[in-house]
Amino acid sequence: MPLGDPAAAADPIAPLAWHAAADGAALRFLRAADDAVSVHPDDHDRLGAQWRRAAGLALFSADVRVRLAPAEAYRWLRLSGVPDADGWQGVAVDVTDLCDGLASERRRRYTLHHRVRNTLAIIRSIARRTAETSETIDDYRYRFDGRLAAVARTQSQIMGAGDRGVDLETLLVDALLAHQLGGRVDYGGPEVRLPPQLAEQFGLALHELTDNAVQHGALSRDDGTLAVRWTVEEAPDAQLRLDWNETSRDGAGPPAREGFGLELLTRALAYEIDAEVTLTFGARGMTCRIRLPLAAPHASIKPA
Repeated sequence: MPLGDPAAAADPIAPLAWHAAADGAALRFLRAADDAVSVHPDDHDRLGAQWRRAAGLALFSADVRVRLAPAEAYRWLRLSGVPDADGWQGVAVDVTDLCDGLASERRRRYTLHHRVRNTLAIIRSIARRTAETSETIDDYRYRFDGRLAAVARTQSQIMGAGDRGVDLETLLVDALLAHQLGGRVDYGGPEVRLPPQLAEQFGLALHELTDNAVQHGALSRDDGTLAVRWTVEEAPDAQLRLDWNETSRDGAGPPAREGFGLELLTRALAYEIDAEVTLTFGARGMTCRIRLPLAAPHASIKPA
């Protein structure tokens, strides 16, 4: 139910006749005499305003949450009535399913609006930083197209996953397939599902790591390999730990300057999703360790 109400009963309430005093007091449903009526505390003020408004219209209508004993849950009832000799009389119809559906639609619209704004902000940042770190138009086009495609893939995963969250392994596989990587890559870990905000940032980070491995790292060499492992550390708080290990006969060494990818890994992830990232450029290749808090409600985890 909206506003944190207890879960509604499975079966709707049949239409009920009701009666109330002229000022709306003593609201009574014409059921068994021992049935107690309880209006949700948050609805008292609104219901009172509707009674006062109805006095000038000779017509009453309001949607309120009501609990009828012995039920434990509140139900949304639509009260419609007209004056009678003793006050008001009318009929109440259970509209819980309708109200829940409207509340869900509002939440979906809000989520979609927030997601669109966030995605546009990400694309704007990508466009700006890619322009600042590209040396030629062709370089800009290549890098921007790749990053935009990564955002599009992640958004597709977000929309398809719904409330279940985006599977981390699927994000990784999408990044690898986009670069047509196969036998030289090994990966594995437990099922971890990420909500949209984490998936957006993590999907882009995996793209940057993969693209760098192909362009400059171990996968740009014939003998290079990549191993990706992730685990979940439960204590004291749940954390995702992902280890990205590139191996080849000779490592590429650290980049000469900070580009978009390095900035994303070392700064943006820390700011956006509280991630800790450690990059090491060794003689045999680059390693990247990412630690990410998974405290509820941010993510769900299932054992491998």
